Amino acid sequence: MAEMFPTRMRYSGVSLGYQVTSIVAGSMAPIIAVALLSQFKSSTPVAIYLLGACVVTMVAVFFLKETRGISLHDVDAADAQGTADLLAAAKK
Repeated sequence: MAEMFPTRMRYSGVSLGYQVTSIVAGSMAPIIAVALLSQFKSSTPVAIYLLGACVVTMVAVFFLKETRGISLHDVDAADAQGTADLLAAAKK
């Protein structure tokens, strides 16, 4: 996951993704599971909920960009050029 970000924002990008996921998915999953279990008196809806979470994960993984063979130096150079372009445009 760290290879998806240029060096200047690598730690922040990975950390933000990890923290948001733990808040959104990790904090709500037990609450949803308990609500489903108490509502339906069966563990089947909980299993279906987990299956849905797995499908969302698989879709996200499918759309990830493969970073094998990409030089991190090239990623940093492209980021630096993009930043320079933005600064130049802001000065105009």
